This record gives sequence, structure tokens and C-alpha cells, in this order.
Amino acid sequence: MGLSGAYFDLLEWLDRQETLDPGDFLSRLQSAYRTGRITYLSGMVPSARVRPHNTWGSQRHSPHHLARSLNRKAAFEQISGLLSALEPIELLSWQRTANSNLRIVGYPLPGRQSCLLVELTATAEYLSAWRRTHDRDMLSLGTLLTARLARALSDPHQERARARPLTRRERETLAWIAAGKSYWETAVILGISERTIRHFMANARQKLDVVNNAQAVAEAVWRGLIPRLVEAEVP
Repeated sequence: MGLSGAYFDLLEWLDRQETLDPGDFLSRLQSAYRTGRITYLSGMVPSARVRPHNTWGSQRHSPHHLARSLNRKAAFEQISGLLSALEPIELLSWQRTANSNLRIVGYPLPGRQSCLLVELTATAEYLSAWRRTHDRDMLSLGTLLTARLARALSDPHQERARARPLTRRERETLAWIAAGKSYWETAVILGISERTIRHFMANARQKLDVVNNAQAVAEAVWRGLIPRLVEAEVP
């Protein structure tokens, strides 16, 4: 796959896939553009750390390693800034490595709190030239990946949401829990008992088919049930 036709080759490949394997797509993207590891994060939940709903990587072992590294303060601060950015940003590597030329370019993607992280081993001059040529392709292909994933997941999610919708109080409770409030603090804010808050969260976990509060918040954000309220309340 030559670099001159990389974008259109990947676009054609993506169009042919009836069932998309995000890791396979990212591996092809890495090979086509001669980068290091590429990671796709989606459904990010604002909190004291980065909690993506989904993590896919161009290297099969990489998402688990990345998930651990996302707990570092440097990763949280930079990715949080990336999600609100309007254009690609070069990030300072939070990976523990002796490679002084390891660079990470973050691409904010529209919708679903998503981004693409592209690693390259390059000098500043080479990276600048590479980005002038390929930033637009990365943004476009990352956006197409988000759209394909959303289309694949939207129908079953909508059916489940219609069958077992969250109540207004359950959504409000999820929003405050996502903002980092305790059960007691949420109860005070909403003017109800802590026992009722626990009841709302248990109902929400059951309806969203998850086992803990972190998963419930991530699933609700992914489905767009509490999209902006959480962000507005995070200090």
C-alpha cells in the first residue's frame, strides 16, 4: 500500500467491511502511514482520571498497557485538553521509555468524546513535515472510524434504551456520580436520601447491563444519556 494512495486504499477497505475490527483497521493505518502504535479511545468520562468506554490499538497487546498508563496525571491532563481541542496537538509522552524521539500526536474526533493517539519516533523537523502531509488524513479516517463504530452500536443500544429507559432522577444521579460526587453529596444536592440514591444507581446499573458505577457512567455517556451535564459540573 503506497503512501500516495494510502488514504483511498484505507477508505476502500473500510467501505468493504461488513463487520469492522477496529484493531485491524488501526494496524492497517499504522502500516500505511509508517507510524508507531496508534490507539483509539472513545466514550471518555470526565473524572479524576481518563476512563474510556472503549480502547483499541494497532498492536494487540497495547490497549491494556495504555489503560494502565492513562492513570498517570500527565496522561489525564493532556488527553482532557485534547478532547476539548479543535485541532491536532502534539502531546508529551507519558510512557516510561528511553526513546527521546518518541512523539505522540493527538487527534480530537467529533462526537462520543473520542480521540486518536499516533506515536512516531521522529525528530521535530520530520514530525512537522509528516504532519503537514498527513494530519488531514488522520482526522478524516479517525472520524470515519468513529462513525462506523457508532452505526454498528447504535441500533442495539437504542432498542435497549427504549425497552428500559432511565428515569430523569436516574440520569441526574448518574451525572453527579460521574462528576465525582459521593452518594451522600449527591443526596444533598438532589434533596433526597442517600438510600434513594443507592436505589437509583442500582436501577441504572441493571438497566445499562453493567456491574459497577464506573461502567454505568461510561455506558450512559457513550449512549448520550448524560452528555454535557457531567462536563459542566467537573471543576
